Amino acid sequence: MDLRLDPAPAPGVVLVAIGGEVDLVAAGILERFLLGAVAEQRSPRPGLIIDLSDAEFFGCAGLNALLATQRRLERSGGWLRLVDVSAAVSRVLDANGMNTDLRVTSSKP
Repeated sequence: MDLRLDPAPAPGVVLVAIGGEVDLVAAGILERFLLGAVAEQRSPRPGLIIDLSDAEFFGCAGLNALLATQRRLERSGGWLRLVDVSAAVSRVLDANGMNTDLRVTSSKP
């Protein structure tokens, strides 16, 4: 799994790119990385944009990490968006009916 922080598109917003394979082992690392990146912003309404265009494999454990991150952000008044999802991520979202639970957009702001 490849994780990259990209330049923030706006104050209080974190942009993370995820590539490679997100499996059971990587999911815990992913969740900690995402929450840590948001915590560093110290924003009262943190935003997290996740670019998934380079994700080659995305298992259910990765999906659970995204949902857990989203719940934590929403409890603090924040939000999470997925952008440019790869075919691998799209299949997992569709198969699990998560297209309505996770906000998915076509491109970065």
